[in-house]
Amino acid sequence: MPPASRSLRLLAFAIPAALAVSAVQPLLAAFTQQVSLLWALELAAPSLLVAGLLMVAGRLTDRKGDAQPPWYSAWALLPGAFLLAGAASMCLFGAFVEIPQIRVVSWELLPVGAIGWAAALVWVRRAAR
Repeated sequence: MPPASRSLRLLAFAIPAALAVSAVQPLLAAFTQQVSLLWALELAAPSLLVAGLLMVAGRLTDRKGDAQPPWYSAWALLPGAFLLAGAASMCLFGAFVEIPQIRVVSWELLPVGAIGWAAALVWVRRAAR
């Protein structure tokens, strides 16, 4: 089992990476003409932007070394990760069907999840010893 500090680094990369991979799916669907390009861009662009910002935030808040994160790390990170997973699933659903509620839900989940994830990541990393 890797040290907890490495697991936290992996998690700080994996959550935004999963969002980015999911955000690409509507674009792929648009290129195969399953959905319109405008629809795909409305879903993918904000998600890719948020994923990129979260990757940068994760990199900037990284503390080099083997600082152990606190015991409550998973509990602090879970709500933001859950909301970002919801936004990612909206991107996946949006690659199949063009239902306006998908875009609305995705746009609501993205900022709330991003703020929750970034704040929890900064909190956990500052509390690491």
